Amino acid sequence: MIFREKHPLRYRCPNLDVIAGPNSSTAKPMPTKLYLLRHAQTADTSKFHGSESDIGLSDWGHEQARRLAKRFADTPIDAIYSSAMRRAVDTATPIASTLGLELQQVPALHERSMGELAGASRDEFRHVFTDAMIAWMAGDLNYTHPTGESYQAMRRRGVPALTDILNRNDGRTVLVVAHGMLIRVLISSLVPEWPVSKLADIRIDNCATNEFDWEGGILKPIRLFDLPEDLVNPPDDKPFW
Repeated sequence: MIFREKHPLRYRCPNLDVIAGPNSSTAKPMPTKLYLLRHAQTADTSKFHGSESDIGLSDWGHEQARRLAKRFADTPIDAIYSSAMRRAVDTATPIASTLGLELQQVPALHERSMGELAGASRDEFRHVFTDAMIAWMAGDLNYTHPTGESYQAMRRRGVPALTDILNRNDGRTVLVVAHGMLIRVLISSLVPEWPVSKLADIRIDNCATNEFDWEGGILKPIRLFDLPEDLVNPPDDKPFW
């Protein structure tokens, strides 16, 4: 196990399956394992940065990425992927380099398109984001502000992109670095215990790690929202959602 520190944001799930040893008549194929991470802190946390903004990491974000790489240094990972956005690539690159793997970019894993709100103040337009979250949790998955991307649109591109990665790596371990809102959509679409009605309870801090087994077309959570203390953002940069 790579994460040992205790942190209040950590959600540990019960062991869902026991895989028998190689000499057992009930041995099961090894599941595909997924580590799903949000990128590190961006250079400007006061604005909405959707798919329209290819902002990079802050100095602290680059340090977070280096610390993540150290944490995964002894983890057996077979392939590493990220969106094609700079903040995800810059988070994933140190991990890939440490593990001696080639980083593979998947453009469909980009952040939610914010449309006319791209670059706008998060504090000033917080209500627009909140309205969408409320509508989605109530079941209106096509709701969005004008020119913005809906939950349904994110799911239509994000879920096939992730499941393609998992199915192409059957029985292997993969690490994927993506974006906060997209990760929420992926979890609430593929983890039965976390439906869209619980969307606001899915904690996606910068560098938070989610660990799953992929079996039978669903993600079985092993560890969710894992954020060790040495990766936590400063107190003045806490998610508002």
